[in-house]
Amino acid sequence: MKKQIALLIFLLICGVIVLAACDTLLESFQQVDSQSATLTAMVTPTSIPPTLDLKGNEVLEIENLEPYEVVCVSILEDRIHGGIMEWAQDAPIFAYVAPSNRYWGWFSGDAVVLDFSDEAKVPDEFGNIPEGFSPYEISTTDLHVFGDFGFNSDHSRLAFTALRQSEKLYTVFVATYESGLKDVVDLFPDAQAETDEFASDKSVIEWVNNNVVRVASSCGIDCERIYTADVRSGTLTFEEEVRKHGHSGREQPNNVIEYDDRDYPAMNNANWSPNASHLFYTDARYQTWIIREDTKQQYQLPVDGRDVLQTLWSADSRFIAIRFEESIEIYQIQ
Repeated sequence: MKKQIALLIFLLICGVIVLAACDTLLESFQQVDSQSATLTAMVTPTSIPPTLDLKGNEVLEIENLEPYEVVCVSILEDRIHGGIMEWAQDAPIFAYVAPSNRYWGWFSGDAVVLDFSDEAKVPDEFGNIPEGFSPYEISTTDLHVFGDFGFNSDHSRLAFTALRQSEKLYTVFVATYESGLKDVVDLFPDAQAETDEFASDKSVIEWVNNNVVRVASSCGIDCERIYTADVRSGTLTFEEEVRKHGHSGREQPNNVIEYDDRDYPAMNNANWSPNASHLFYTDARYQTWIIREDTKQQYQLPVDGRDVLQTLWSADSRFIAIRFEESIEIYQIQ
């Protein structure tokens, strides 16, 4: 009997202890309302940002990384005419299509050339050569330029496609650098610009030499004729007939070299400079980066990768042009 009474007393004491513990636990729960508890559960797992996989590359902090920014025309990405920006093949000279009002425009505008070479910098009133971004600028007027630019080898001439507005016919113009792009030759003058009943598309393919340029002209729904044009005489010489876009005149692919993805971060839109010394890419979080190949150091550009439509390196790998829907930013690579 005594053992039963002792067991009963022991169980009562344990019950009191358990109830006290439960009351304490309930009080602690009651101090946080249900909404805050739910919010905490949702936010806490993602409160620490994911670590960006840079493959161990050193990230440099660069201050005052300001681009040279210009306004360009807006285009449809599947348009058949050539690109609206281009670098000269062996010099930091850049051509692009700017809206005629320098504010906004579709498809066509003025051809603008920016010369970033040291020789092109204009001294100030005291004879001092300015430092940094100070390109020499020239442009066309009222030519309805579409692009498809091509510099000849000594940069004395620039070829491009344009629309003769009065006749609604496409042609190829060649403008001289020395005249500030004001001295212009039409390679398809008058009725020569009329090619077929479907379209009058033209394209600049390449310069054969300083005076002769290879161009293409539409000859049907799936036909193009290749010509060489002597700029001095204006003579067109027929070469061959190919299927539509059967040439390299409109190709501007990224420069992608063979690489081992185990040594590089996960990359989108990778584009190596011509001498492979630097690499532009965007990561999975739409951040944009420049990698220096020899040291594998990299730094971030103040650019949202989702807005990037195209990137082009200058021939000397000193500059990269990044095109957006209505603007172009040019960065100098130190």
